[in-house]
Amino acid sequence: MKRSGRLMVAIATVTGATLAILALTSLSSESAGPVTAMLERIGAGVGALEHGVRSRTRGADRATRLAWFAASRGNRALLAKPDSVLLGAYDGGIPGTLEGVEQLERTLGVTLPIVQAYGAWGEKPEQQFPARLLTAVTDFGSVPLLTWEPWLVDFDARAHPELPLREQRDAHGLAAIARGDYDFYVDAWAASAARFGRPIMLRFAHEMNDPYRYPWGPQHNTKEEYIAAWRHVVERFRAAGATNVVWIWSPHVAYEYWDLYYPGDTYVDWVATGVLNFGPIAQWSRWWSFDEIFGSKYQKLASFGKPVMVAELGSLAVGGDQAAWYASALRDLPRRYPAVKSVVFFNTEGDRTVTYQSVDWTITGDSVTRVAIAAALQPWAPGRSR
Repeated sequence: MKRSGRLMVAIATVTGATLAILALTSLSSESAGPVTAMLERIGAGVGALEHGVRSRTRGADRATRLAWFAASRGNRALLAKPDSVLLGAYDGGIPGTLEGVEQLERTLGVTLPIVQAYGAWGEKPEQQFPARLLTAVTDFGSVPLLTWEPWLVDFDARAHPELPLREQRDAHGLAAIARGDYDFYVDAWAASAARFGRPIMLRFAHEMNDPYRYPWGPQHNTKEEYIAAWRHVVERFRAAGATNVVWIWSPHVAYEYWDLYYPGDTYVDWVATGVLNFGPIAQWSRWWSFDEIFGSKYQKLASFGKPVMVAELGSLAVGGDQAAWYASALRDLPRRYPAVKSVVFFNTEGDRTVTYQSVDWTITGDSVTRVAIAAALQPWAPGRSR
């Protein structure tokens, strides 16, 4: 087909999808569930088309640079037992664009086989199964890693009168998940994941042992309730045929007894934790090196016999030498920590997750830090530019 013909097909497809979306959005709110799912499927198709057009016009074939990863990208079993370190990133432009990931790749001289996104439970359109985003990441040549956060207050009490009032849902909310009270949502995601078919890495209810940050923490739930909820969710996905999901268990290792939250070998594929150096920006924080945060916990993380992931790697520039921090963290990492099979950069600005002030984790704006990271990765990172 000539280029003009392909362009006409693309325009017709986008136009048809747009009209379908307009028609569907005119339906009543009573159809919100089916409509949202249909919109997401249409959006996934349009997103794949958009990405294909953009990929051809961009010129650079990213898939070629990820040829070493091609077999693992579509194979869940290989993703659960990787033979090299899989680099990745979360960028603040996600889910709107993957351009920040591309910029980070150019900056660091590597191509990233994992792209992370975050998603909260609820009934808003952005809280449904993100088929369009996952399609874009997969077509991009990477595997999507989704941190899936079970916020329970966003479900409409009118649509779900069987649920407790919003202000009561966090109390033993994980027990409610384990009982099946939220299966209407879990099952919808599981069915969508099964339809998607390609591997998805799912980091569910992360940092469940942190008593301050998230409502699924120990201030509202017991560790037994957490384990029961985790197993229930995994079992619902498997029952729906979503065997393409790779399950990432991710405690906060700064707190004691985090290992007691382990759901069991048959329910976990990877063990993960975040390594974020906040420096002296808060009373509870100081400048910690990567080895101080991670090194003392490494043996226990590795003891589960699963590949280990650093699911959020970052250092602020306040209070120390940011470039030296990254260089020390990444230099010769596979030799020092052989069980670590993935490192995911946390590249975002405006983060207010932990502090009242907005903090900036980006690394692309500082040339000294960029050079230091690229130099540390060059000897060992798969897919590095030569």
